[in-house]
Amino acid sequence: MIVLGDHNFRECTQSGFWVIDFWSPSCAPCRVVTPILEELSQGLPEIQFGSVDATTALQSRFAFQISGFPTVVLLKDGRPVDLIFGPHPARVYRSRIAAASAAKP
Repeated sequence: MIVLGDHNFRECTQSGFWVIDFWSPSCAPCRVVTPILEELSQGLPEIQFGSVDATTALQSRFAFQISGFPTVVLLKDGRPVDLIFGPHPARVYRSRIAAASAAKP
């Protein structure tokens, strides 16, 4: 997973399909979601995975109106195509990623 912050978020995510994990260091459910996404990233090399500490990347966080953690944002060419709130099993993330990445813009 690529570490993203306000300094590189827009530049990195403006093209291609991205799965972005917005998390907080004090968030217990985030510690469950991050390893799931890291494992999924190993099996989906054509998709970019990013990680954002939302307590420090406020500009990026507020751009998507994120108020709770964990929140996973699916982006296609810089535009949000799906948001996933809260922790879920790997199959849910896999299914939502597959549907969003296959959708026409």
